[in-house]
Amino acid sequence: MTPINLHELYRLLASGAHAGEVAGIPYLLQPNFPLLLSNTAFGYTEAARTELEARFRAIGAPPAFTVPEGQDASALLAQGYRPSAIFEFCQSESSPRAYWTEQVPWSEAWSISRILTEAYRTPEWRFPFSHAVGKLLQNPHSQAFVAYLYGEAVGAILTYQEVGLLAGVVPRRLDSGVGAALIGRIHPRPFIRLAGTGAELPGQVQSRFVRFALE
Repeated sequence: MTPINLHELYRLLASGAHAGEVAGIPYLLQPNFPLLLSNTAFGYTEAARTELEARFRAIGAPPAFTVPEGQDASALLAQGYRPSAIFEFCQSESSPRAYWTEQVPWSEAWSISRILTEAYRTPEWRFPFSHAVGKLLQNPHSQAFVAYLYGEAVGAILTYQEVGLLAGVVPRRLDSGVGAALIGRIHPRPFIRLAGTGAELPGQVQSRFVRFALE
């Protein structure tokens, strides 16, 4: 899994008008909802930094670079960038609770957006995010699964090109096994999660990426 692959995976969730490349470094921007991997450059070179910073600031987004963990980040740190998030590329695990979930069509974008924005504790993203989800799910390489608990939709996961991009469980249902059911539903596909969410979204870490942003 390379930064270029990450760029391609999250491209449909970003604004097409604000995506591009500078000095060989691809970037995505999404001014309507600050989803982390749709608001970053993928990789880093000093030759691209000034222009990329200008493009991010032009839409009011903090400049950010996502690089593989272990890559020399001294140049970023010297410019005032600090780690703001770590993403883990994981191999999914099977789960007997996967039967709680079902695949849903793109017409459920509003419900999926509600679940995921609640999971990220950002309900103000719901409306613009629902449009992006609907667009993603009309792509033949995308799928969405929703998990239910006592008949209530409480978790969701989006996949694109056989990779889980976003998974979340509404806060009041955390630690109920919903996350494991979602991951079990896409097994054996890999998925991406934020570091620190392994207890809810179990999987074996294959590689990690660090997002650096200006404080």
